[in-house]
Amino acid sequence: MQVSKIALAAVAALSLAGTAQAGTRYLTGASATALNATKALVGLCTDAAGTATIFKQDATATSLGNFFTVQCSKNFAGLADNTVAFNVDGGSFTAVEASTGGVGVKFVPAAGGTATAGSGNLAGLALRTGVTATGTQLSEGGFMDVEPAAFGSLTDPFGGIDGLAGNVAPAAFSQVFGVAVSKALYTALQSAQGITSACGSDDRAPACQPSISRAQYATIVSSNFNAPKTEGAAFLGGPVNTKLTLCRRVDTSGTQAASNQYFLNNLTGGTPGVLGGTAPASASGFPLTGTEALATFGVSESATTSQARTCLASTSAYNIGVLSLENTPATTDNYRFVKLSRVEAFDVTGTNRSKATAKTGEYDFVFNSFKYTAGGAGSSDVIEAIDGKLGDLTNNNGLFGNTESSYSRGGNNANVITKQ
Repeated sequence: MQVSKIALAAVAALSLAGTAQAGTRYLTGASATALNATKALVGLCTDAAGTATIFKQDATATSLGNFFTVQCSKNFAGLADNTVAFNVDGGSFTAVEASTGGVGVKFVPAAGGTATAGSGNLAGLALRTGVTATGTQLSEGGFMDVEPAAFGSLTDPFGGIDGLAGNVAPAAFSQVFGVAVSKALYTALQSAQGITSACGSDDRAPACQPSISRAQYATIVSSNFNAPKTEGAAFLGGPVNTKLTLCRRVDTSGTQAASNQYFLNNLTGGTPGVLGGTAPASASGFPLTGTEALATFGVSESATTSQARTCLASTSAYNIGVLSLENTPATTDNYRFVKLSRVEAFDVTGTNRSKATAKTGEYDFVFNSFKYTAGGAGSSDVIEAIDGKLGDLTNNNGLFGNTESSYSRGGNNANVITKQ
């Protein structure tokens, strides 16, 4: 089978590349779970009585960015290696493209950089910032927010869904997603829904969060030329004649695939207009600038979670999009999560946030994550080690081990969530 030959070639290349820098493993895939995967490796380092350092290209102390490497002063517990490098530029489907697809990508070396103490979402982590990603290295796979079937035609070069089946397995954890908005849109929604008098503007507490319905967001992200495209921000209670910007992810993103399934029925609905699926709005269909741009609506497409956050982080524009609940906006951040059909996911309090309502089956924008391994499902000890640690940890925002809840999709994201 052609895919098997490609996979074997990729594994062979990995073996050769590994001799050049022994002790380093290379992963691609989901950016939504990047922070939690990092925490899992830090935990595996601590289990080995070692000290972890994160080398990253991003110069900030609060965000991992797209290129980062976790190194332990000892081998990670249960592994014969002490360094794991990540490239999450492009999102979930790069776990396939940069491994089985034979497309080498850049990674950050575990050297150099400026010593920085992590803060915000990276609080407690030792960082080395400003390290340039280099090289052309194959990965051995990585984590995906949803299974390859959710990516439709992107799987065609690899033999389709059946061709990739032997490389995929459900992960031990599930990821919670939510609708996020810019500060300006958040306060406009609060005002339109009569919340400000009781809570005060910009209050993030669950009782003070405004709500967007599943139908409203589906209308916004649909490719159909409908009310949000002509009304702009006024569709959600914002000022009239004001642009509404959709901050979506690119097609290779698992966050985008999850949004397409949850709101537009893409995974289970199949062909738009025939089996119930609806095509998502895109930057090509609704550009932000140029002669074809609308004054009331436009789409931005971001390769990574951090870029989507940047799009959403506006104090004056009316922007909206989907993020994983791994993201926890601080007071100083310029984006906010809203309730979905009047049920909150984001919780402003505590260190173990944004999953309580998902675990009880009240909030259902939740998907089982998956592992993709170029050498065959279960063949990567580092992917399995991270997965096992994430399944055990209980202090990860927006992510919970599948054994923590009796509600699940049963290892297939085409299923509805039910109590097992």
